[in-house]
Amino acid sequence: MLKKMPELPEVETIRLQLDQKIKGLKITEVEVLNKKSFIGDFGEVRGVRVVGVRRRAKITIIELEGGVYLAIHLKLTGQLIYREKNQRLKTKDQKRGPYEVGELPNKFTRVIISFDNGGKLYFNDLRIFGWIKVIKDVREIGEDKLGPEANDEVSFSREYFKNILNKTKKPIKLVILDQEKLAGVGNIYANESLFDAGILPTRPSSSLSGEEIRKLRNSIIKILNDAIIHKGSSDNDEAYRQITGEKGTHQNYLLVYGKSGQRCPACGGSIKRIALGGRGTFYCENCQK
Repeated sequence: MLKKMPELPEVETIRLQLDQKIKGLKITEVEVLNKKSFIGDFGEVRGVRVVGVRRRAKITIIELEGGVYLAIHLKLTGQLIYREKNQRLKTKDQKRGPYEVGELPNKFTRVIISFDNGGKLYFNDLRIFGWIKVIKDVREIGEDKLGPEANDEVSFSREYFKNILNKTKKPIKLVILDQEKLAGVGNIYANESLFDAGILPTRPSSSLSGEEIRKLRNSIIKILNDAIIHKGSSDNDEAYRQITGEKGTHQNYLLVYGKSGQRCPACGGSIKRIALGGRGTFYCENCQK
């Protein structure tokens, strides 16, 4: 089975939805059900109002009044689910599998944040790799070590991309997965972007021509933005859910990721799978050069 950590589109979907729901609300209580899942003093955020929700790379950041933040990393199996006061469960996605949300709290709920409108934000995490952290400075999440956001057309400029690629012979897929070079791209969207641009994932980065760099940058931005429109990807074995508890839908639009042995949608050839940097890598040897 493939396992995918939420990437930029999934975290951005959560950010957009949370910002709409909790901006302006006051945190009334924080219930920590597993100490490993919450780092810091929850007393610092109790009674504090939410200014807004932002994102950096794969981390959700809830900004609070007074210069305090809640940084949240979902890791592999984390979920952020918001329920209004007295909200009845409407999602149909509750019948099977360890990641189905169902009624809350459930046995995988690690932290519950309550708000003054009666709503609650549930942090679920089956494997307890994810975390919520109270911070006073966003640099505490290592922001100074992160590259530009991969869907930001200004900071992720063609000139910037060209400069980082020309400096290394590492396989191009490994470079675009490097969060210090480019923030937010993970395995699924690296595969899809390289296919869209017609570039082999094993190609040495410094071998890309100026035109190939342009095409790949455009493909990365397009693929990520399309995935945000479709509210992220969550296949059957993946934990990611929108804050409603519903799955994303972009898995229905994937062309090569997870499709080893299937026909290439462009040429009809066979999709290949190799391991690159320890990650499943999918490509068409006819379409990608």
